[in-house]
Amino acid sequence: MELFPPRLVSDLERLPGANHTYLKQVCGPDAVDVRNRLRSVVAKGSDLHRDRAVELLSSLDNKRFFQGFAEVVTLAALQDAGWALTRMQHPGPSLEMKSPAGRPWTIGVLAFLHQTRPGGEESSREMLATALKGVSGKHRFIVLIRRWLPHDFDVAPVRRAIEAWLTQVARDRWEGRYAAYDDDRISLEFCLTGEKVRRGEPLLAMVIGPFLANRTLEAIEPRVVRELDRHNAGPLRDTPMLLVCGADQPWALSPGYARDFLYGRPRAILGGAPGETVTLFSPTGSIAVFRDPTYRNVGGVVLLDRNPAGAPVVNIRAWLNPWAERPSTPSEIGFKCFAEDKVASSVLSSAWHEPLRAMTWQGDRASMEIG
Repeated sequence: MELFPPRLVSDLERLPGANHTYLKQVCGPDAVDVRNRLRSVVAKGSDLHRDRAVELLSSLDNKRFFQGFAEVVTLAALQDAGWALTRMQHPGPSLEMKSPAGRPWTIGVLAFLHQTRPGGEESSREMLATALKGVSGKHRFIVLIRRWLPHDFDVAPVRRAIEAWLTQVARDRWEGRYAAYDDDRISLEFCLTGEKVRRGEPLLAMVIGPFLANRTLEAIEPRVVRELDRHNAGPLRDTPMLLVCGADQPWALSPGYARDFLYGRPRAILGGAPGETVTLFSPTGSIAVFRDPTYRNVGGVVLLDRNPAGAPVVNIRAWLNPWAERPSTPSEIGFKCFAEDKVASSVLSSAWHEPLRAMTWQGDRASMEIG
């Protein structure tokens, strides 16, 4: 089977509509380089996966297409680090691979499509800020965007709500500094800065958000848990698993949200620049994926996303499980990892008089060029 044969490309170029599909975009006249890169990465991949890759990457269904993209890129990243695909286990599929150390692993790949496109956050802020510049009143305020789903936004109800709120504030009929506006598609919070507006100064101080991390985690968590449970119930349950979550846009998930979901709340975080801090975890702590004895066969979770600013580039980072029965190491994974520093764990455990796991970011390779 050939990936993106000339007949398919020409047929899709003539096909009216369907411009929202990744396949139509990849087969467009401006996407020759992307097609060639995908062909190259599939050709360099394993023969065991090639037919499935071509089938998925030939689909007009964005979910199937991006599942294929995530699997192809995952295989390319691991093979580049010295891993080898030995078998595909269905359903799923689960990819059975050997690490550079010769250990068997199960690789699960979950694909996620974001609801918003690149630049959506910035355009949402600009739209709201522009519309609210003419709000009248005496007190300066900040708008926090808690939730914003794609829709044809009408700012008039929000503006009326803010002006009514500021009127109550001016008459000393409002307690506290906060107010909120919610409907099915948007959730906003308003906060007084504590200043009265000066001549020529807008009431709106700034717009912050949207805050997407919590909603992103709500989408990730059930699928991750469901996939891990499926692995535990399958024939490969005794094989350690590495679970890859691939997104079509950069993950709107802060390191803190990912850390708390996988490891629980830390005992302490010790100084340093971002990426150079040491995070300490106690033997017991809040409920988290890696702390659950049911998932001691999980070696780690990988977050992979496509960089829309550089189409041939994907970002990759791994969160390794220090409580796993057979822990992995950054050198075995082959790209940037949040992993235990055993020397720091030993030193700090002695200093703090309790057994601790000291986790740091290790490894430099945080991105990969496709093809």
